[in-house]
Amino acid sequence: MGATLLTLALNYFVADSFGETSFVFSWTLHFTLMAWYTALVALSVPKLNSRYFNSYRFEQEGRIYEYLGVHFYRKLLVWTGWEKVSRKANPIRKDLASLTTADRNSRTSEAGHLVIAVIVFAVAGLVMRSWSEARWLLVLNVVLNIYPVLLQRFNRPRYRRVLVALQKNAAVQNKHGSLIK
Repeated sequence: MGATLLTLALNYFVADSFGETSFVFSWTLHFTLMAWYTALVALSVPKLNSRYFNSYRFEQEGRIYEYLGVHFYRKLLVWTGWEKVSRKANPIRKDLASLTTADRNSRTSEAGHLVIAVIVFAVAGLVMRSWSEARWLLVLNVVLNIYPVLLQRFNRPRYRRVLVALQKNAAVQNKHGSLIK
């Protein structure tokens, strides 16, 4: 509750000071919502096991996401240094624990960016008098929320394929290990 009130108060102050159509307000709104979501997830630890997070057939090969530019977006993340920061905090190795964590983190990240995108679209539609006034909200929403959702949906089938292979390998090793004893 405190995080929500703080987020609302800070964004109200920034909108009042710089105007709700300003880049500063749009930037602040996005990043305060990211901090808000991070605080909520840390407090509640949602399960995130909805069928929504399963990959649909058209997503399996990732071609639609490639067409929409996820590789360019990924290069942008590398160029800005975000990928390095992210991998330092959450390294991905080819082991069961690491990939299970990466899969969970992809769902957490996707859910957060999706929630924030919906809130920002709602603010744009309800607060702004025109889509032209909402341009900074919309541009930043695409860059900071929509593309991260696309990137998570692009990466998750790869995590899952490797996870399934590692789980099968672990099951075979356990079966043979129990036979040897």
